[in-house]
Amino acid sequence: MRATPLAPMAAAVALLRGGGADDADAFFEDRRSTVLARQGGRLERAHSGQEIGLGVRRVVGDRTSYGFTNELDEASIHALAAQLHGVVPGETIEALVPPPRTFVVPAQQDPDAVALPVKAQLLADVERWARAVGPRLCEVQVAWSDVRRRIVIVSGEVGPVEDDRVQVAVTLRCIARDGVRLESAYGVMGGATGFELFVPDRVRAWAMEIAEQAVRMLGAAPAPAGPMTVVLHSRAGGTMVHEAIGHGLEADLVQKGLSVYHGRVGARVAAPAITVLDDATLVGRRGFLNVDDEGSPAQKTVLVEHGVLRGFMHDRLTARRDGVVSTGNGRRESYRHRPIVRMTNTLIAPGEHEPGAIVQATPHGLLVTRMGGGQVDTTTGNFVFKVNEAFLIEDGKVGAPVRGATLIGNGPTILEQIDMVGSDLGFDLGTCGKDGQGVPVADAQPTLRIPSITVGGERA
Repeated sequence: MRATPLAPMAAAVALLRGGGADDADAFFEDRRSTVLARQGGRLERAHSGQEIGLGVRRVVGDRTSYGFTNELDEASIHALAAQLHGVVPGETIEALVPPPRTFVVPAQQDPDAVALPVKAQLLADVERWARAVGPRLCEVQVAWSDVRRRIVIVSGEVGPVEDDRVQVAVTLRCIARDGVRLESAYGVMGGATGFELFVPDRVRAWAMEIAEQAVRMLGAAPAPAGPMTVVLHSRAGGTMVHEAIGHGLEADLVQKGLSVYHGRVGARVAAPAITVLDDATLVGRRGFLNVDDEGSPAQKTVLVEHGVLRGFMHDRLTARRDGVVSTGNGRRESYRHRPIVRMTNTLIAPGEHEPGAIVQATPHGLLVTRMGGGQVDTTTGNFVFKVNEAFLIEDGKVGAPVRGATLIGNGPTILEQIDMVGSDLGFDLGTCGKDGQGVPVADAQPTLRIPSITVGGERA
């Protein structure tokens, strides 16, 4: 891998801080990635690439200047820093910089060292296992991606820090047909881990579960509409916590007055059984970090404790504004992007109820087992979420599948109404978009019961 231009990075930071900056840092990245895609029984795409670059940031008050370059010689880095500083490039500054603190990648089997034919065979196996579910499965789309990133951060406040990161993912979309009717199901398996995650028996069970969902939804009736009790199964993942409350607890949005939680620290914002965490220390989960993209240590942050709002997620900039310490939530998509406040692994902590008992305690309602995408207004907390798989609950038992449901509500109101919290915990993973950047995240929740929420459906 490319040698790190450590001394020029330190000199650039010294130049910016010497010019009156409140904060300055340099971010080096060496990224290698592989993408494979299989459709129609054959490999349609195979691509591997490498990108190397460096970004430099200058912060004065609330103003951030940022620039990046692929030219990593001393003169180019110095010129970039001088441009941000607003001066004509002069002689470079000699800056003493110690060796960076280094973290080890949490992978037993480096995906970068796994041959392409092995990855391609995994995709072929996934397709074969999915198609074994039955002839009504008319199409299977499966893809592989892995990313290996070595980053080095030099900052006036922390560092230098070197982190070695890895992400792997297999995505699967199954489409089932019954006459003219089509239904689809989608799933992702992956995380901040190595190729060892893809144990054949585990992958087979996962692939068949996704395929069975697509086939099962062919027999689903239209979902009912109107207010009803909804049980969100842990298998639905943490879409609700991520969208309905997570973004509203990012300090940059709070400080701009774009969060319904502005000014509410110490107030009750959820039911007493609800505790919300953002935990970047969960090894192997997609949002795992050793340090964030400013070099701050990753940590577990208690956001809501037994229903009471305790604080927000911060990067260094928002922490300085509020007079607190960064929570390690400064993240960036790549060296081309400035760091902003982002979630990592965000979850509602498990409670005390056995998941099956929650369904049994619900005479009538809707059991949601798979969530889709959603939209939320962080200033009000209002949201709309698509439901990918759900079942009626009748007399405390799981009944027939239904399709076409949406959940419509208000995040703070729903969190205050939850009356049963399961002892289980189910994770979902994805890429979260914000301000034109995407970063890997995981979300999780236990089984939850909402006594009343508006369900959008196809029948009254």
